[in-house]
Amino acid sequence: MDLVIAGATVVLEDRTARLHVGVSDGRIAALVDGAAAVPSATRVIDAEGLMLLPGAIDAHTHFTAGHDDILPEIEAGTAGAAKAGVTTVIEMPHMNPPATTLGRFLAKRETMAAHACVDFALWGGLTGANLDQIAPMHAAGAVAMKAFSCSGRADRAAGDARGLPGLDDDALSEALREIAQVGSLLGLHAENHDIIQGSMARLRAAGADGGRAHGAAQPELAETEAVARAIHLAGHHGARLHIVHLSTGDGARIIDAARSAGQSVTVETCPQYLVLDEDDLERIGAIARCGPPIRKRATVEDLWAEVATGAIDALTSDHCPYPIALKRTPTIWEAAMGLTGIETTTPIFIGAALDRGLDPARIGRMIATGPARIFGLYGRKGAIAPGFDADLILLDPKGETVIDADAFQGQAKWSPFDGTRWTGRTVATFLRGTEVFSEAGLAARPGAGRFMARA
Repeated sequence: MDLVIAGATVVLEDRTARLHVGVSDGRIAALVDGAAAVPSATRVIDAEGLMLLPGAIDAHTHFTAGHDDILPEIEAGTAGAAKAGVTTVIEMPHMNPPATTLGRFLAKRETMAAHACVDFALWGGLTGANLDQIAPMHAAGAVAMKAFSCSGRADRAAGDARGLPGLDDDALSEALREIAQVGSLLGLHAENHDIIQGSMARLRAAGADGGRAHGAAQPELAETEAVARAIHLAGHHGARLHIVHLSTGDGARIIDAARSAGQSVTVETCPQYLVLDEDDLERIGAIARCGPPIRKRATVEDLWAEVATGAIDALTSDHCPYPIALKRTPTIWEAAMGLTGIETTTPIFIGAALDRGLDPARIGRMIATGPARIFGLYGRKGAIAPGFDADLILLDPKGETVIDADAFQGQAKWSPFDGTRWTGRTVATFLRGTEVFSEAGLAARPGAGRFMARA
């Protein structure tokens, strides 16, 4: 064997176990009882006292959305992914112009292949006028199609040349019809457009500003109503539906009820909805502006309760590396909507989850197995099991991670989590058996990432 990681507490899909993990030709070759002799290998790592998790799959990144200097952003940003234990990213369609046609999708695939340091898959984008592009992008390997039910503009238009418009109910219904016929998956930013526009107009007319005003402009009702409506439409057409960046426990329960009734609905959340609350949003201000907004503490705790029950399938970052100037605006209403997260999501969630006593197997399912199953990568990605790619995080659970935005690899060196401390420290990251990060530094190489189509 090429590599053996010996004596680690290995996070499997349903339990943890002390094992020796053998790697050959970039894949998991053997799981050997930790009480047995360590198998021979070209390299043996003594991992006694360390935890070994499957490499994280961040299924919601926007490396090409925050600005147009995308090549260095892809290279540096995906190097940061490796540093944080993320071995596969699933990149959203936003760019200038967005990947809403087969030609643009293929061009983005080539760009990512030439510059990504970790493996990647791609979303296609929906505009309401490109239904004929769903099947070609699906055939070219798009793991899902992204749509919005809302927009920051009253006319539902995209916010800029990189974005997607908000679909009205008829356009969303027709998209779901085509998604079902093709056999694709629709990923939806689910918030009620009219509720948001009305709330925001009233608040701005009253002169409201700051974090609480932003939160009030996109109330929990806007999310839960849109989730329920999308589920109804998807169910009517028999389409698979994935809800992105859910921020409420109520939304999770609506989804869980649909699943119990036999519908194919999955859901992700992000650390900002599990760690920060409305008080933090008010204190931090525009740096923490995102959509949906950060919620009140009771909602945060309610969402954690749904995480603990297994109602949340995946953890993602919604990473969007805006230039800091787009966050430093006269009022919160002009600030760019989104957060950096590729270098913070995995360590923050692992640390917060360990501190709450969450089963490490559930942590592994949310950061890796869940996304792999949702997006058709399972069997190659998402678990520590023979035959899977040896994408691995070696973690010291007794160590500590301090978020230092100035040390981010990507061009956006800001974070609402800057200066915070979290249980656990990434000792090494392996991509297909190759060490791409260690305490000695980064060894991630642009162009080393491989395109991952659906299995």
